[in-house]
Amino acid sequence: MPQVVLITGCSSGLGRALASRLAAEREADGSRSYTVYASARNAATLKGLEVEGVKPLALDVTRQRSVEEAVKRVVKEAGSIDVLVNNAGLSRAGPLVEQPLSEIEDILQTNVLGVVRVTQEVAPHMMRQRGGLIVMIGSVTAHMATPFAGAYSASKAALLGLTDSLRLELQPFGVQVSYVTAGSIKSALADNSLGAIDLQRYRRPGSLYGPLANTIEARARMSQTDPNVQPAEDVADQVAAVINASALGRSAPGSVVLGAFSRAYQALFQALCPAAGRRVAPAAGADSSSAAPVWQPRPPPNWFLAGGAARYYFLLGVAQKLLPGGWPTNPAMAKRFGLDQPLAA
Repeated sequence: MPQVVLITGCSSGLGRALASRLAAEREADGSRSYTVYASARNAATLKGLEVEGVKPLALDVTRQRSVEEAVKRVVKEAGSIDVLVNNAGLSRAGPLVEQPLSEIEDILQTNVLGVVRVTQEVAPHMMRQRGGLIVMIGSVTAHMATPFAGAYSASKAALLGLTDSLRLELQPFGVQVSYVTAGSIKSALADNSLGAIDLQRYRRPGSLYGPLANTIEARARMSQTDPNVQPAEDVADQVAAVINASALGRSAPGSVVLGAFSRAYQALFQALCPAAGRRVAPAAGADSSSAAPVWQPRPPPNWFLAGGAARYYFLLGVAQKLLPGGWPTNPAMAKRFGLDQPLAA
């Protein structure tokens, strides 16, 4: 039986590429490895995926009823949901002290509460079947914050915190949770952001950031103008490798994780916490057979890097948090965004 996958935010970019990639996965006998449900707020944007064997699904992560109906349909048709990829997201650029609260609320509604809505509907099905995999598409900005994208960075940092808690809470039910620390990925994120906000407000009299209006607009485009930006299809291959390794037991290439750094960190953690990762024995008198997972997934990495320059940006984020003055990250960031000189108030 193929694994059932639900992916949010598939109108373009990584979500769409990942849906196509998983739909093309085959077993040794030629049968499909996955039944893929690709969702988007507007199902019309999913046109073309059906010919690849993907099932399109209308799902607006900001509306509770839409989430409930979409999940109910998948479970009714497929019988289960084995893999959930929380990919839907949006961004809005602007300085925090002048950015309208409505824009910040939009970001949090989609990137944080939207993930919670979908997960709350899907996870109980996985918990009852004693197995599943939830993949959170995060961002390297959760670790390395940049000017004029504070709300987006905050949403991805919040998602990282939710992921770490959820991983522990779902562990007794055999459900795995992994966070993708994504770098620059070719997508419609910047175009969607620019089409939804009024950046001219920072050029009007009264804005204290008038001299940096062009810089703010450039920040909105940065993920797509980054010379290291990777095609969504390449990043989909990296994410699919982790999903395949966990859900299907296939080997994942080492390039998708942190390599030697990751192995050294895991070895140190195991030395300090030798009980970590061990399955907790059932309570006395408990029926251990009824609690056995219906599948035995290989634990995925707690988080892994994918996308353009993700490792580089992650290390800059470490420096930003740990070194005095955030050196060298903060001085370089201030200079790049014109914040290293006083602005007229």
